[in-house]
Amino acid sequence: MRERRSPTLHDFPYRGEKRKCYHKWIINVTPPGMQHCQHSCLYCYARDAFYSRSPGEGMVVYSNLASMVARELEGLELCPPISISNVTDPCQDVPSLRQAVKELVEVLVEWGVSFHVITKGDPSFLAQVRGFPGRGRFFLAVTIEGPPEILAALSPRAPQYESRLDALRWASSLGQPALVRLDPVIPPLWRALYGDTWMEKALEVLTDCAAAGAGHVVSSTGRFSAATRDVLAGLERSISAHGETSLRGDYAYDRSYTSSGYMLRHDRRLALHRALRSAAQERGMTYAVCQELEASEADTPGLPHCEAYAMPFSRRVGEREFAPVAGCTANCHQGCAGLARPPCGRPELAASRPYKTSLLKRTRSGTRSR
Repeated sequence: MRERRSPTLHDFPYRGEKRKCYHKWIINVTPPGMQHCQHSCLYCYARDAFYSRSPGEGMVVYSNLASMVARELEGLELCPPISISNVTDPCQDVPSLRQAVKELVEVLVEWGVSFHVITKGDPSFLAQVRGFPGRGRFFLAVTIEGPPEILAALSPRAPQYESRLDALRWASSLGQPALVRLDPVIPPLWRALYGDTWMEKALEVLTDCAAAGAGHVVSSTGRFSAATRDVLAGLERSISAHGETSLRGDYAYDRSYTSSGYMLRHDRRLALHRALRSAAQERGMTYAVCQELEASEADTPGLPHCEAYAMPFSRRVGEREFAPVAGCTANCHQGCAGLARPPCGRPELAASRPYKTSLLKRTRSGTRSR
């Protein structure tokens, strides 16, 4: 356990007109880095992130997260929707981590702000929080990279396939919206395992997720560093029946979207996402692509943002109370572009770059800063 000393309030770092992420307050319950997550997934995005901490210190959990976030909330007039946690799984089976997450959620429920949780684990301990999920909006996101054999190859230390479906069922049992992150789908690995039937396996996963209560799918084919691509190519070689590999050829360096890396070639990426979108919609789910295509290319039309569910900013309505802003999607540069009077009253937020925290804060008199 370690105290966090820097403020938590920050947005996704993506900027530019191709940004698909709505404004969020990202609260990570550990520092970034593979050593802070027991899952040790082969493709771990946190490992490749430029802000990832160097290995060697072992898992660290922020002990003062709840009190720090409460202090930050005290200084806000507008609160972005909150994402827990984007660099490591907040529902790992680690008692100290779950206690920290539970205390954090207690603060968010008390203050009435909107939040969501992204996990491969068991989020059911959150139901122990009195009043969960509170007066704000909530949804659960569960990452499932593929069928059981894919999970055994990519994330063997993470919860198994049926356990992840159970997380979707848990949210559904509470009447809360849930989405599945089919992410990353790495076609060369699927072909190595399943041959020509690999797409049928993908459709089976969508069927299972819809039956478990998922109403939306967010998918990607991955964006990897050169080192991670090499690791995945080695995995492909080890599981291919004939030792044939195609991953290095299928994944080429691409900097055309919000960040650079080795991505599935655009024509194959586009064809795959359009096929998965059709299949998801046939099963009663909407579909969106995470970052690697524009919304017009393969997302279900009419979504407010790639995660589909309403996640508005919240406005202070009391000394320790917020309420969702009516008409807000938090996807400001899309939903409020050119509006002189957006629902939140802050046209400066309608930009395809991270927000400035000064736009969200109260002045000494208790009104918004100008």
